[in-house]
Amino acid sequence: MAAFRLSTASWKWLICTLSAVAALLLVMDASCAFRALALAQEQGTLGASLNDHIGLHPESQGTHRLQILQLDPGSPLLAFGAKAGDGVQFDRVQNRWRRFTVGEPVGLTLYQSGPQAQTKHLTVAAVASPVPFAESFDYAARLALAVPALLFTVLIGIKQGENRSQRALAMAFCVQNFTLYMTINYLPAGAALGLAKLVQLTAFPMLWYCGVLFALHYQQYPDTPLRRWLWRLLPLHRALCLATAAYALWFGLGNEAPLLLPCTGIVIALGVSLWMLSMVDGWRQSRGEMRQRHYWLLLSFLLGTIPPILVWVPALDGGYQGMRWTVMAMFAGQLLMYIGLAYSVLKHRVFHFEFAISRMLIFSVVSVLLLCVFGVVERISSSLLHGGGHADAPTVTLVLDGLIALAVYLAFHHMHGRVERWVERVFFHQWHDNEHKLQHYVKQAAHITTVDALLDSCRQAMDRFTSQAGCAIYLRQADGRYEPATAGTLAGAPDSMAADDSIAVALRAEMAPQLGGGGQLALPMSHRGTLYGFVLLGPKPNGESYRPDECTALDFAVRQIGLDLHALRVELLEREVQKLTEHTEQQGKELRLMAGRRQAPRHLSSVQGGAQA
Repeated sequence: MAAFRLSTASWKWLICTLSAVAALLLVMDASCAFRALALAQEQGTLGASLNDHIGLHPESQGTHRLQILQLDPGSPLLAFGAKAGDGVQFDRVQNRWRRFTVGEPVGLTLYQSGPQAQTKHLTVAAVASPVPFAESFDYAARLALAVPALLFTVLIGIKQGENRSQRALAMAFCVQNFTLYMTINYLPAGAALGLAKLVQLTAFPMLWYCGVLFALHYQQYPDTPLRRWLWRLLPLHRALCLATAAYALWFGLGNEAPLLLPCTGIVIALGVSLWMLSMVDGWRQSRGEMRQRHYWLLLSFLLGTIPPILVWVPALDGGYQGMRWTVMAMFAGQLLMYIGLAYSVLKHRVFHFEFAISRMLIFSVVSVLLLCVFGVVERISSSLLHGGGHADAPTVTLVLDGLIALAVYLAFHHMHGRVERWVERVFFHQWHDNEHKLQHYVKQAAHITTVDALLDSCRQAMDRFTSQAGCAIYLRQADGRYEPATAGTLAGAPDSMAADDSIAVALRAEMAPQLGGGGQLALPMSHRGTLYGFVLLGPKPNGESYRPDECTALDFAVRQIGLDLHALRVELLEREVQKLTEHTEQQGKELRLMAGRRQAPRHLSSVQGGAQA
């Protein structure tokens, strides 16, 4: 039975809709967080530390009844007799993951322990509390990682929507956007936050299935025993992911799910194993550039996968000033994954992005990351300077804030320019160098003096620019047909083409590069609207399509070579005309001499005849 598959148009609508929902939730929550973190610099809290950390308290991940670990002196729960060891369950499920506004009423059930154990339903008002630096850093880091994930989702999903492996990768980044960002929320309790949490809890198990699907469909691999076992385990992993997603949805609706953490662990372990085996097997079987692609994919995804898994491991929850080492390692791993993916996309063309899209993507990611880094530096510098005892002097505070902002502004623009130049040199140097070599050849071609040498050098330049894709050069003959002008390197190129061949007709009509036909790309040689030749280029060896900037560079080069060829032909015709003129003049002289010799005897005979008379 054939597997169900969305059409390309339907898929693009789906990924755009999901991206729009993610972006909308991102903007809504970020606006609420900005008011709390940047403007008010305070948030509402119950003054209680609960056992909801994944690493420290795995037992709390499948229950909504949380244990109080510690109460602050100003906690409103103290007035109701709450103490450490008691249980708390919020009336709204989402309140477990959100930050309150100051004075917001929060409904909850207090489960008191001890000899006088009892259950109380309370409504307490959240009290004001300064925002810890660790929480500000955590939120800013998640926001900085969510934006590139959203960019990858849109660009991969739209540009490569017809490819099944790229669909899986785009969906993985979309899920990752919800997973990273929708952990701590500042949205008010309601439909938007409820939707965000349900999507996050449900989609997280599917993240690992999307990764496995991408790895299995990335390339056409040989049918080996390991590959067959991987495909046989895929339905099992899909069933586990769907079951865990349904179980997580049950938990998100307010029900108890004691087996949620073990089920999620099984899904992650099996998913990582299948994905890693597939990529390592692909790396072993591939050669050349494809081997490099597998290497960079494997390295990038390992950097982005292993650190987040450590967050789920109990007892790995040390930290510094409230910032957990595992969480910071997760942020660093995700950042390195983006950098590795950007390098592999731009340097080794892993995902076949268009040139302009790739440039926009990398510069956007670099700019966002630099901005976030300098934002954190500004926050730390401001905190250190204000700790010198001048926080109560408004004038001093204003001057210090202005100096810090100016220093960060100047440093950011200076570093941004340096990073852009470094990115240009590292990622795009090979493309620029290839284009410069082609332009240099075009300048030299104007000084070649013979047609055969020009055609041979043109074929070599085309092969060099296209990484030996194959080249065939056709010139128009007297009967209108197009015949190969020199020995070509394009396999399967036709021996001749009629004047009304589809390629010739398309080139005459458009006078622009045409994709398809006997070669991957057809480039016209024309002069004054007349097509007197064209160049056929084969598909690239790595399977990539010709980018628009490559088509432009090749079109310019072929047109210039065509003009040089036309100039050589005109010069050859001029020499031939000159030779013919000289030959005609020489024949005229010889004829006149011959005519003079024949006229001389007739004159003498006529003179003698007259004398005899």
